[in-house]
Amino acid sequence: MNNRLMGTLLTFVAVVAGLSFATPSHASAKVVTDADATEAVKTATSFGTAKADGGAATGKASLTPAAKRWQSKTITYKIASGSSYYKSVWKSAVKVWNRSGVVKLVATTGKANITLSTSNSPMGNNDSTVGITYSSYYNNKSLNGLAVMASAKSYVFTNVANRYHYSKGERTNVAEHELGHALGLEHNVGKHSVMYYATRDQSVSKPDVNGLVHSYR
Repeated sequence: MNNRLMGTLLTFVAVVAGLSFATPSHASAKVVTDADATEAVKTATSFGTAKADGGAATGKASLTPAAKRWQSKTITYKIASGSSYYKSVWKSAVKVWNRSGVVKLVATTGKANITLSTSNSPMGNNDSTVGITYSSYYNNKSLNGLAVMASAKSYVFTNVANRYHYSKGERTNVAEHELGHALGLEHNVGKHSVMYYATRDQSVSKPDVNGLVHSYR
């Protein structure tokens, strides 16, 4: 972000997913931050209505909805985790989204659009959130009716994944879900989508690719 834009940067505002925002009439850009989480799945128990952070997930199961997108289809990322295990998890998630052919995620050692990392949940081991993504966007820029993203940072909460005995493949699915948020996707109402709010067994599927195609057309 250049110095001129930094000069007009206002305080980050934490908002729940799904809320609309007003576009100001003046030229100053305001950056707003969303937080999108993944709920842990203890067993194969069926869940009811999918709920996003701000309420029920919207849309239809065949098309994962989006609220944001990047300006370009080429998006840089870096993996901030020092763990070789989780570096592998994040790299696998990146490969899955790159296979969609819609966007091109490119690793960088410099300033990246998306940062991928791990952390323990600040709520402790009893938290039911296994991953979270903070995505910032400009409230005076849009493409295809979607807010243009400024930055994103995704986490897998290792202590929660450990508590619920997630396998490496299941942690990769959580990473795919969080990376989906970092690309601008929201929660899908369908349980077969990786963007279903409680991800464990789901990987990126056709509805998710459809949502990305629709967002980045």
